Amino acid sequence: MKRLAIILLLIMIVGCQSTGTTTRPSQQAASNPKAAAINASAGAEYIRLGEYKFALEKLQKALQQDPNLVEAHNIIAVLYQRLAKVKKAEYHFKQAIARNPDYSEAHNNYGVFLCEQGRYTESEQQFLKAISDPLYPNPANAYENAGLCVDKIPDATLAEKYFHTALKLNPNLRKSLLKMADLSYQNIDYLAAQAYIERYHKVSSWSPKALLIAIKTEHKLGNQDKVASYILLLKGQFPDSDEALEVRQGKY
Repeated sequence: MKRLAIILLLIMIVGCQSTGTTTRPSQQAASNPKAAAINASAGAEYIRLGEYKFALEKLQKALQQDPNLVEAHNIIAVLYQRLAKVKKAEYHFKQAIARNPDYSEAHNNYGVFLCEQGRYTESEQQFLKAISDPLYPNPANAYENAGLCVDKIPDATLAEKYFHTALKLNPNLRKSLLKMADLSYQNIDYLAAQAYIERYHKVSSWSPKALLIAIKTEHKLGNQDKVASYILLLKGQFPDSDEALEVRQGKY
């Protein structure tokens, strides 16, 4: 199962591990749990490689061998999510959680799924369930996911609260740093926005969005040399981006 948890870490948007809690038994007994775990692990590896057909075959076989394997339900739900099989993805997320209500990784992943479906309040609750587990190894990621989701409501105040907490737990979360830079700029706190952008660049390569925030921030602070430098980077690295077009139109 340690191998399974490691591969789960590789394939997920938010990167989480199993809590190691005991799976709630169902009425259907496992016929071959060891073989099921091996097939689930192989399925996760195929997902990482982008071989979704083989991944599906392995995961379906794993669930035939052990219908109670919550990791297999969680992984196949992620696969169905990527394949835009919404009903099947939700079914297996629910199966994982029903079999083990304390399976925080499934709560986090289900939250990401619900957010993609625009079910923001439900999504937030799933992240909070993951965070409530004291054994959950990646609460910072769940806080960041919660912030990203409630920001879509939009609820900027609550989003900022979640991002702050995420960054206290892990100061190098690039998505949280970028969102805090953006929120600080919107709140007319340009020095804070500048600081967050600088922190972001220490842990991540430039993106068009980050460069545009940097340009706007330095323009407000009157640092024209930095503005010019960031504009050169944006036009040089991302000439066809919407952000580059915005700058060419003078919208900063």
